[in-house]
Amino acid sequence: MAKKSLICSIVCGVLGVILVVIGCVLIHVFKQMIHTQIKEHIPLKNGSDTYEDWVVPPAPIYFQVWVFNVVNPDEIIKNGAIPVLEERGPYTYREYRTKKKIDFIEKNATVTYMEDRAYVFDRNMSCGPETDRFTTLNILLVTVLNMIRFEYGAVKEAFQIFLDLFPNVHMFLSLSVHDVLWGYEDPLIKDLEDFIFNWTHKTIPFDDHVGLFYKKNGTDDGIYNIYTGSDDVDKFGVIATWNYNSSLNWWSTPYANMLNGSDGTLFPPFVDSSRPLYLYASDVCRSLEIVYKYGYKLKDIDLLRYVVPPSSFRNVTSNPDNIGFCTPFANLSDTSDCNPGGVLNASVCKQDAPFLFSSPHFLFADDSVLYGVKGMHPSLEKHQTFLDVEPMTGVVMNAAKKLQLNFNIQKIDNITETLQIKKPIIFPMMWLNENAKIDDKSANKFKSEVMGPIKITEAVQYGLITLGVFIIVCVLAIGLKRLLCKRSDSHSPLESLQEEKQPLLQ
Repeated sequence: MAKKSLICSIVCGVLGVILVVIGCVLIHVFKQMIHTQIKEHIPLKNGSDTYEDWVVPPAPIYFQVWVFNVVNPDEIIKNGAIPVLEERGPYTYREYRTKKKIDFIEKNATVTYMEDRAYVFDRNMSCGPETDRFTTLNILLVTVLNMIRFEYGAVKEAFQIFLDLFPNVHMFLSLSVHDVLWGYEDPLIKDLEDFIFNWTHKTIPFDDHVGLFYKKNGTDDGIYNIYTGSDDVDKFGVIATWNYNSSLNWWSTPYANMLNGSDGTLFPPFVDSSRPLYLYASDVCRSLEIVYKYGYKLKDIDLLRYVVPPSSFRNVTSNPDNIGFCTPFANLSDTSDCNPGGVLNASVCKQDAPFLFSSPHFLFADDSVLYGVKGMHPSLEKHQTFLDVEPMTGVVMNAAKKLQLNFNIQKIDNITETLQIKKPIIFPMMWLNENAKIDDKSANKFKSEVMGPIKITEAVQYGLITLGVFIIVCVLAIGLKRLLCKRSDSHSPLESLQEEKQPLLQ
């Protein structure tokens, strides 16, 4: 009987060890199986789920805008007072994206496309109608002033004489949200265009209307050529060329002109949080590095949050790599063309329109910029751009691109309305939050098709390990109990007493 019990314990122990070994082996086997499945299904190809969601993103995209109302325009012009700004918003637009002119190129496993973007105002998600008016900079006038600030004094004098013919034209004016974003007709455009061309041989970067996003509604942002991932999944979504170029040509160093990463909507699968990701942002005309910040769950899906680090915005003293973004040219021994930290001069890629980009409320900007106006309240939570990436597939499931549009205003000799400005001001007009979050339908589909099989394999492998460990523990517990009982029986008090009395009876 004891022999059978011993054999049974040995068999159970061996079985437990085998189950643990199988469970450990399956961890590697299932991981390879899952990776193989993702590699097979991730690449872009006509008819796949990846392709359909790529052509028309299923998650709702919102384009939200906050404008800055100038509280003290007269004091700025007459006394050189610090601008006092009042934020108003959000004004929300539903953004619709659709890929077009899609052409797969098999020889290098890429696809070429363009993406149309259309915007429809959503009154229910806005603080007011887009006809709301506010006091802001005269975009056309500020643009022209920036164009002549380095011209000879005679040009500036002539321009002031020209302005005197239009007494109602001022540095500030009242505009609606719709006008500022999508354009308004300014009766001075033609006259200003003729003046600027005749005196400087330059052209104004506006046609018949003036607006920050004029002609951007219903248009694309260029021709992309990206890798499909069919021959190398590590290059999935990475941009090969943009507008037929493999690098940019606006900036003054090869580093600044690098065309890196994806368009920010997807990344190669199997994301390693210890390594940065890269993306190209056409609206700011440069590539950006994003770094891991923390992990969290969204709709029961594990995501990695990536953010643009402060180093991307620092001045050249703190980050010499940013010297290339100084325009028209700069080097570390001459940084006169460089803007303060936190501000990017994008005029070189915006047809000389004097746009200066920054994070909202001058987050990460130098103090000279932040305190050049009143009303800025930078906050990491509210104003930092982020992308939340699902690490297995590289799909971005939650994102918010936050960007502020500013103009540079300063004293220009002979121009009356600028004479009281004491020092250059980076003047914010508005900031935007272009955001999208995975919807419930897409989240449930992802959990069913991707997370479901992963959870099943994990349940099997860890179930086998748990069962094997349980059997081993039970065998060891039973064996230990028998050993203790055997030792106890061999040294019982009754047996000892009998052994002591036996010699007396003899």
